[in-house]
Amino acid sequence: MKTCSVFLLVLIFCHLCRAQPQSSDDDTAQTQRAATEAAEPDVWVELRNLRDMVVEQKVELRYLTARVTAAESTVEVLEIKNTAMEARMTAAESLAEELQLENDAMEARMTAAESVAEELQMENDVQAADLLVAQQKLSTLQQQLTVGENNVAELEKQQEVQATDLAVAQQKLSTLQQRLTVGENNVAELEKQQEVQAADLAVAQQKLSTLQQQLTVGENNVAELEKQQEAMEARMTAAESVAEELQLENDVQAADLLVAQQKLSTLQQRLTVGENNVAELEKQQEVMEARMTAAESVAEELQMENDVQAADLLVAQQKLSTLQQRLTVGENNVAELEKQQEAMEARMTAAERVAEELQLENDVQATDLAVAQQKLSTLQQRLTVGENNVAELEKQQEAMEARMTAAERVAEELQLENDVQAADLAVAQQKLSTLQQQLTVGENNVAELEKQQEAMEARMTAAESVAEELQMENDVQAADLLVAQQKLSTLQQRLTVGENNVAELEKQQEAMEARMTAAESVAEELQLENDVQAADLLVAQQKLSTLQQRLTVGENNVAELEKQQEGQDAALQELQNSNKVGKVAFSASLLTSGEGNTASSEYLRLTFKNVFTNIGNHYNPNTGYFTAPVRGVYFFRFTGHVAHSDHNMIMTLVKNGRLMVTAADRYTTSTDLEDNASNGVVLQLEVGDTVSVEMYGKVWDDQHRRTTFSGFLLFPS
Repeated sequence: MKTCSVFLLVLIFCHLCRAQPQSSDDDTAQTQRAATEAAEPDVWVELRNLRDMVVEQKVELRYLTARVTAAESTVEVLEIKNTAMEARMTAAESLAEELQLENDAMEARMTAAESVAEELQMENDVQAADLLVAQQKLSTLQQQLTVGENNVAELEKQQEVQATDLAVAQQKLSTLQQRLTVGENNVAELEKQQEVQAADLAVAQQKLSTLQQQLTVGENNVAELEKQQEAMEARMTAAESVAEELQLENDVQAADLLVAQQKLSTLQQRLTVGENNVAELEKQQEVMEARMTAAESVAEELQMENDVQAADLLVAQQKLSTLQQRLTVGENNVAELEKQQEAMEARMTAAERVAEELQLENDVQATDLAVAQQKLSTLQQRLTVGENNVAELEKQQEAMEARMTAAERVAEELQLENDVQAADLAVAQQKLSTLQQQLTVGENNVAELEKQQEAMEARMTAAESVAEELQMENDVQAADLLVAQQKLSTLQQRLTVGENNVAELEKQQEAMEARMTAAESVAEELQLENDVQAADLLVAQQKLSTLQQRLTVGENNVAELEKQQEGQDAALQELQNSNKVGKVAFSASLLTSGEGNTASSEYLRLTFKNVFTNIGNHYNPNTGYFTAPVRGVYFFRFTGHVAHSDHNMIMTLVKNGRLMVTAADRYTTSTDLEDNASNGVVLQLEVGDTVSVEMYGKVWDDQHRRTTFSGFLLFPS
């Protein structure tokens, strides 16, 4: 441009030289000289104006070049961020794959646990069959006992006959006095037998007492079984509650999957918009090529016309237009990269949510595994109880056999008794009848418990069926998640194609710039051509006026672009601020230096002065308050140390003045010099909620940072 200005000055000087008169006698030459002298001041003014316009154009070109450079720098920064987001996306997908592998391992463990449960169920069925056999043996023993009672009744009849015979004998005693002595001896012998029978009766009563005690033990066992049955019902109710909660969690996961599919649809729509923008850029590229062809045609016409000034101004205008176009393309690229960054952030958020959902599924499956293990433990306990019951029944069977043997012996002894033992035998029969009734009631209770057990097993089977259905639904959702990941992969491929198209357009843009440079070179060559074009300066001035008008329009456009740039900068700043708000974490210890106890006889809010981390500056070390910047779910943890203290320590986490959780420890002794107390909690906070730690007693801190307070944002809600 400096060469152009010098060249214009040379042209003006040549024109002035040619305007001098060649003959003092030529009136026409004098007239021309007078006109030239009169027009000479205007030419210099126009020349200065032209120079000022050229300088302004140079300043404008520098400004636009700086803006294009800044836009290109922004594009590079956004590309770096895009690369980082892709790396995070890859890490999140790897985490999702690892969680999927853990999920498969948990499913395998669950299958093994179910197999063990089935084996235990089969063993339980076998034990139930053994119990049925034992009950049949008991029934046989009861039949034998009935036969023994019939024998006793027969003996009673024989006793009555013997009593009749004894009456006859007593009648004969009155006539057979000689046999009286023998009879008295017999009576003495009978009295001895009576004493023996009385002793045997006492033994029988002791045996009856033993049987009553055994019956009481059986009733206690039945009561214990009823308690176990109630415990089983309570656990079954808890299992059904867990199944309902799993169903609710499954519904929540289905809703989250639907949201993820909606987001995928939104991403597809946004990608379609991006492709449309790329097509629009291609159309603009075609328009630019047409305009470039037109510019080349204009350059050829300027070469034919040999209008140096007009060519210079036209080249300057073309450069200005090119810079504006490059600025527009750069801003479009920035907007496109911002859109891609937003899309990557959305994909990252979706991937993190998928990872969280897989983590939740993993936790649910771990819970199911724990429940299955509890069921296995319960079945083992039931198996142990069944074995104990079988052993108890075997013992009872042995006792019944012993009782049967004793009853037979008693029956044999009763055959030798007299009429005095008949009443005692009747009492014993009544007691036996009562025991049989109690035994019948116990058997009915056992049958009722068996029915309840069958009902519990049916409910358990139903709960396992519900768990299997939930597992199937979980598999379906895993398949849906795989489809969603495939769609994400397709979107990534389409995004890669779009980026390749943008790179291709950038290459075409570089080619256009090369062609523009060639056109500028041609224009510079035209500036060196003919020195005789000073007469066309008026036309150049008219063109300059037109260019000034176009320049005014261009300046207005530049001002409008600056306003748009300011709006984009404000939006970018707002986006950065929102990203900063999304990262919240802090951690601090009590003392900045030194060591010692902080004491208070009432609840005191602690101010943790030594700050390790305070991302977002939402923790105030002067007041001890953490203030929630956004609505979300937060995790907090605090730890207190007790040392060299004769007071207890009580630390509480407080939300908006309300106690949430507590950690405490007693004072130190010679055998217990130091202790720690800690607790943590997850809280839902609203914007502006405050969280702090209060203390009662004494708490210790030193250079090892033993007393701390930490927290961070899990996720906004």
